[in-house]
Amino acid sequence: MAKTEKTWSLKEIDQARGAKKGTAFLAFKQLKDSFDEGRDFYYLSASQDGREIEQLRSAGRIYETTVNAILLTEGGYQSVLDYLEG
Repeated sequence: MAKTEKTWSLKEIDQARGAKKGTAFLAFKQLKDSFDEGRDFYYLSASQDGREIEQLRSAGRIYETTVNAILLTEGGYQSVLDYLEG
């Protein structure tokens, strides 16, 4: 993952919009087929990216119960916002 790139977690999107937990995730699921991993989002696997996931959890960027994390890039973030505002 490009460490300097701004990313948004699904929790951060839910919180910024005042939406209930899972709202951004459901939007992501609807859009996933049109997204490209590495361009629109990054998938962090608990088995391969456990340390980074723990850092995100410690920073409060992901939900405590998150196992595998999704981080949206600027393009993915805008698409999710557009979908939610649709």
